[in-house]
Amino acid sequence: MSASPLLRLILVPLQFTGTAIAFALFGVGGILYGLLVTPWLKLTSRTPEESRKRARAVVRFFFRVFVGFIRVLRLARIEVVNPEGLMRPGSIIAASHPSLIDVVCLISIVPEATTIVKAKLLSNPFTRFPILASGYATNADGPEALEALSRELESGASFVIFPEGTRTPRDLPPGELPKMHRGAAQLALHTGRPITPVRVTAEPRWLTKDRGWWHLPEKPMVLTFEVLPEIPVADYLPLYNSSPRSAARRLTEDLGARLFEHNVEAHV
Repeated sequence: MSASPLLRLILVPLQFTGTAIAFALFGVGGILYGLLVTPWLKLTSRTPEESRKRARAVVRFFFRVFVGFIRVLRLARIEVVNPEGLMRPGSIIAASHPSLIDVVCLISIVPEATTIVKAKLLSNPFTRFPILASGYATNADGPEALEALSRELESGASFVIFPEGTRTPRDLPPGELPKMHRGAAQLALHTGRPITPVRVTAEPRWLTKDRGWWHLPEKPMVLTFEVLPEIPVADYLPLYNSSPRSAARRLTEDLGARLFEHNVEAHV
């Protein structure tokens, strides 16, 4: 239910100020990570694997604090359907991407999550240190990233990926699917592991690609993570053995149909 005009008059300035502080702390946190956490990891970790695991635990904690702050400001309500599907070690979790904050939410929920980030974030002083310490892959790593991620999955880490590569367009026509990258499918076929689709919906939309954080929603955004049944890859492997690209394309199409089933059904 929408807030009364008087409540909105009081709440909006608080939300604006609080959100500005939250995003500022997000950036400052990245600097402090480099100054404090990175040296601590080097001094206390016996192996690179232990250092990486601790680094991700710190990122997860920080993201949970950030999400909690957004919830306290009444800007978002987080709902997770079938949360047990996010707790399986060694999972490949592929999610739709309606809002910037859904990345933060998923990584704050999934135990020891790894992910893939844009390479240009390594040149950003606010994001460089957490990315390096956590050992996240980048979109410039190329085919060798498959082997590294395969080893991570074997060790129990879960891989969180957003196949769209960017946030879902606000004006996605009914019946159409957004452009999807094949990284999740390629990793699943390479390792023989199933994909766990997570359909993310946001109502009303906030933190979209075309609007800044200062365009606050009139009511709290309900961000729902619906964990869908796994997509096994066994049926795609015969095609993968003869044509890896065709198999990855077909699996990606099936993944997209599940993630955006509501958009397709709206057109029927």
